[in-house]
Amino acid sequence: MHWWSQQACDAAAEAQAADPSPRNLMAAAQVQALISMAEALHRIASAMEEQNKPENALPLIVRSKS
Repeated sequence: MHWWSQQACDAAAEAQAADPSPRNLMAAAQVQALISMAEALHRIASAMEEQNKPENALPLIVRSKS
């Protein structure tokens, strides 16, 4: 878990503890969903960056015309 997702989870938990109304429960659930999406996007971006590194590039095959 990244620091930003931990902070968001902590803030949602504090708000929920301070006022456990249905409105705050829904807000906490929305925060959790957004955190999940953000972490997934972060993993995708990291994988794409890793693929774009020169050492991970696929070798080019050049065929001469005969």
